[in-house]
Amino acid sequence: MTSQRLPIGMLIVLWLVGWTLRVPILSAPPLATRIADTFGLNEAGVGAITMLPVIAIAFGAIPAALIIARFGLRIAIVGGLLVMVAASVARGYVPSTAMLFTVSVIMGLGVAVFQTALPAATRVWTPTHVVLGSAVYLNGMMFGELSGAGLTLPLILPIAGGDWRFALILWAIPIVLIAALVALMRLPNAKSDEAQTSWAAVRKALPQWNDGRVWQYGLLMAGSTVTFFVINAYAGTLLHARGESEYLESLLLAFNSMPLVASFIVLAAPNWIGMRGPIAISAVLSAAGLAGFTLLEGWASWGAALLVGVASTVELILLVSLPVKIASGIAVTRLSAGIILVGLSIAFVLPILGGWLADSMGSIELALVPSLIFSIALLPALGRAPQYPNYE
Repeated sequence: MTSQRLPIGMLIVLWLVGWTLRVPILSAPPLATRIADTFGLNEAGVGAITMLPVIAIAFGAIPAALIIARFGLRIAIVGGLLVMVAASVARGYVPSTAMLFTVSVIMGLGVAVFQTALPAATRVWTPTHVVLGSAVYLNGMMFGELSGAGLTLPLILPIAGGDWRFALILWAIPIVLIAALVALMRLPNAKSDEAQTSWAAVRKALPQWNDGRVWQYGLLMAGSTVTFFVINAYAGTLLHARGESEYLESLLLAFNSMPLVASFIVLAAPNWIGMRGPIAISAVLSAAGLAGFTLLEGWASWGAALLVGVASTVELILLVSLPVKIASGIAVTRLSAGIILVGLSIAFVLPILGGWLADSMGSIELALVPSLIFSIALLPALGRAPQYPNYE
């Protein structure tokens, strides 16, 4: 970190935008039963409300890169925020289930635009403290995850008088204010945020699929994401099968609090960003924790899950921050978009494959096996160099 004065104002803005990344997505699961009753959804439909935005984020990363290059970072972030929040509120007022799923996808596409823009914005808005800026906005994202999942039922829904539609509007208010703040703020490095006017320049924002490093970092992101997601997806069924259902609520609360702990760890050690060692250690611990949760029972299994919660999130934060550290200019957006698409797509497929395997073989532990095998098999992708080289 440099000795130059901290850009406090810009760090606050980055934290606030980071906070918005997951709030609309993770406020839906607590409201799922109410949404299901309103639209007559089955279990698959309830799951789609949460998962459709996630897969939209993955496949929206490529058009997001083009939007960022064509219109600039500020417009991309403000536009993405407003699309996300409008689609989030629209979920309560659409006339049909098909429209509900459609606006859920649109919401994810809005998230994809400003999530892909944030790494490049960190380099432009906090040029003297790039690594710290990245750690700060990701800390905001972890607070947003906890806010959406943890505050919707005990705080927002009572304020909304029990009306889940109005609860979505209440969550939208601070996000609109944050979008207005970004739109009106004075940028410290405005020339670096200029839009591109030629198609040739815009195309430079697209990932290069013959680039091995896009696949290397994307596979690592898939491993960090899937180990966390698969435990959330199957913890309830697994604990029920083991006769441990009474501990599920406490385990999920503790497990989903671990990302916040992980974000503070990285915030305290921002020099880890760009280094292979911390990513490698986190990947190994995450795989070991998933193995423990799959094969053990009782306290040992629960402790292994918490290890996954911390280690996988530390790895995820370091990987999301990597383009900011090793790339510059439009290469940040290009690398970020490729990593997001590869990582989230694989992380979406593996738990579904595990669920099919568990149903076919009649053993719930098998639901975690594809993700476990993948998390171990990808370890060679960590590489050997102590630091990941610059990317252009």
